[in-house]
Amino acid sequence: MLKALIVEDEQVNREFLLLALKPHAQCAAVGTGEAALKELHRALALGEPFELVFLDVMLPGMDGLKTLEMLRALEDDFGVGESDRAKVIVTTVLNDHQTASRAFIHGHAASFLTKPFRLREVLDELATLGLIEGAPKAAP
Repeated sequence: MLKALIVEDEQVNREFLLLALKPHAQCAAVGTGEAALKELHRALALGEPFELVFLDVMLPGMDGLKTLEMLRALEDDFGVGESDRAKVIVTTVLNDHQTASRAFIHGHAASFLTKPFRLREVLDELATLGLIEGAPKAAP
C-alpha cells in the first residue's frame, strides 16, 4: 500500500485528504513543516520512506517551499535516488499559483492542486502520477 504524508495546517483540509487517501494509502498527517521533516527523517531512518507527500505552501513557521527544499536535502542525505524520491503534490490557495509554480518548475514538486479541491481532482492526480490504478468515479 502507498505510504503518504499530509502536511496541512488547516484541520478540515487535513481530514479531507486523510479520507480521500484512506482506500489507497497508509497516511500520516502533520500541521507544520518542522513536524513534516521529523516524520520524513523517521521514515527514511526506518527504511520506510513516504512515496507521496501532500504539502501546503502556506504553513505556520517554516513555509511549504522551505519544507520541500529540506525534504529533498533529507532524501539526498539518505542516498535516495531520483526515481525513488517522494512524489510531492503542492497544495495552494486560488491566488497563490506563482509559489506553487516555482516549486514545480524547480523540479522539487511533481504537481500542484489549487484549494479548494474535490475528491475527483485528488484521485485523478494520483492516477496521473501513477500512484493508483485509474481513479474510481467519485462524487464532486
